[in-house]
Amino acid sequence: MVTAAPARPTGGPAGAPARPAPGRAISALAPVRACLRTRSLYPFVLRWFASIEPSRRGQTRVLDMPAGSGVLSAPLSAAGFDVAPADLFPEYLEGAEARHSGRGVVEAFESETGVRLDADIRGALFGDSDPKRVGTLRAAAADMEAPLPFADGSFDVVLCVEGIEHVMDRHKTLRELRRALRPGGRLLITTPNLLSIRARIAYALAGQRALKSFIDEHTSVWGRSPDGTRTYHGHAFLISYYQLRYSLHHCGLRIRALHRSNWSPSSVLLAPLALFIWLGTVSAQRRAVRKFERLRREGAIPPDAEAPYREMLRHVMSGALLFNATLIVEAEAVRDSGA
Repeated sequence: MVTAAPARPTGGPAGAPARPAPGRAISALAPVRACLRTRSLYPFVLRWFASIEPSRRGQTRVLDMPAGSGVLSAPLSAAGFDVAPADLFPEYLEGAEARHSGRGVVEAFESETGVRLDADIRGALFGDSDPKRVGTLRAAAADMEAPLPFADGSFDVVLCVEGIEHVMDRHKTLRELRRALRPGGRLLITTPNLLSIRARIAYALAGQRALKSFIDEHTSVWGRSPDGTRTYHGHAFLISYYQLRYSLHHCGLRIRALHRSNWSPSSVLLAPLALFIWLGTVSAQRRAVRKFERLRREGAIPPDAEAPYREMLRHVMSGALLFNATLIVEAEAVRDSGA
């Protein structure tokens, strides 16, 4: 069993990682430009980390689960973060380290993802250099649906990129990720966005999130270990913003922000449908609002509980959900499970 060292405080409001002074801040327009030209989600995840002060990075303990080939673990480690990769298939990272040993981190990242890393992100993370991958990064063997080999409160940030849609019991996974986070720590979680306009249309027509993909019991198995004991389920357990929000709340996490990601061109072209989405969402919420108020009056919901519906409507009608192909959620670990 691998046991991580206890987390160290990172400072910042409400336990969030400290952000840089204005002189080091990334241009406010850069994320918008990136949304329009970048088809990969990985640069958007690195952008979140790039805004953390270099002096704080060594004190920021990051769990990358699932780490895969280290497409994020490697650049974050090279940028000074204290990164612990973990994966059901740790051999993926070991193989990538062998392939990329001696190459620049940015060069390897661009080779793995097929996209160029924006100059502002590269500069914020590495300055003018491209640190070499030395080939020594290794992943802990860990199953997202089993107890993780890390002590309680070990991490300041847990990174779960394109993982939650592959697990059968997401509550078990999220409880373990929450356990590994210190109170006030951040979970940065991504998953295919089922509420983009394009995904809504595809689901209405084909019952699938995209017309070019299909879930079935054969082709949706993306891999197995040679001994047959480990199965890599594909996008068999996709979840929407609503389901993810529910699960996060009942596993001790609260959404603090949605972040921009790669835009869906089809969703942008279908933008006039946003008015009908607003009308449908408002109509669907009315019964929930009445039920919430009744349950609060009856004492089934705490009297100081805040109704979530305005925030939910704001999120659902945001560009991040209407037009982005990937949902990127930043959630805070709280002491109350909310169950």
